[in-house]
Amino acid sequence: MVTASGRSRWPHVIGAAILVIAISGGIAYTVTRPDSKSNAAPTSSTPTPTAAASGGSSGSGDDEDDVAPTGCLGGPDRTAAMVLAAKAEAKHTTFGAVEVATAFYRWGWQYPHPVSADADAVSAGIMASTANASFRDLSSAYEGFAEADMTSGQVPASTPFHLSTTNGLWMVSEGSTADKVEVNLAVGYVINGELSPTKAAVISLTMVWEEGAWHLESGGTPDQAKLSNGGTRYTGGC
Repeated sequence: MVTASGRSRWPHVIGAAILVIAISGGIAYTVTRPDSKSNAAPTSSTPTPTAAASGGSSGSGDDEDDVAPTGCLGGPDRTAAMVLAAKAEAKHTTFGAVEVATAFYRWGWQYPHPVSADADAVSAGIMASTANASFRDLSSAYEGFAEADMTSGQVPASTPFHLSTTNGLWMVSEGSTADKVEVNLAVGYVINGELSPTKAAVISLTMVWEEGAWHLESGGTPDQAKLSNGGTRYTGGC
């Protein structure tokens, strides 16, 4: 359900905010699509590439020498090493900001949760100097909801899940600049190893460029209507 330009034709993401967590401001939603058959989990893990988005969406116009987000920068694993690799590889472009935000979300929103050592490594490596103290402390955040259902019913309790950028969407908010980019994401749930055709998690992450790399400053709730109507599909997916 994507146009030739890569724009999403998903209907609005519906439902109330289910859960806000300290780790990333993550919000879990159910995505309802009009034709479940046409949107079923793809048989290939490499979807057909869509047209690259313009760097002008952030006002920076700086993406001419970068490739559109694949959703897999840093590799297909969901580890701290992947997040830090994505940070090291990402260019000083809006596309780079999208890739690092995506890597962080793929790592952070999974069950079983990342272990404390990995959480500490990501906190130290990716958090911006301007992020508040409670937001930076990922290990404590995980400990705080160790027994809680971070999806609030989207995934059965104690059921393994993670996120896949296959058929996922990203969008950069208006007003973003070359050094501060608000990235909005909608990516699908993989539950017990199967990509859900109807469930997705969405988030807004503000990335800042400092010390030669993209860092995470804050998280929040994206504009659902804008993301579902104006989001761009990743050119890859994992």
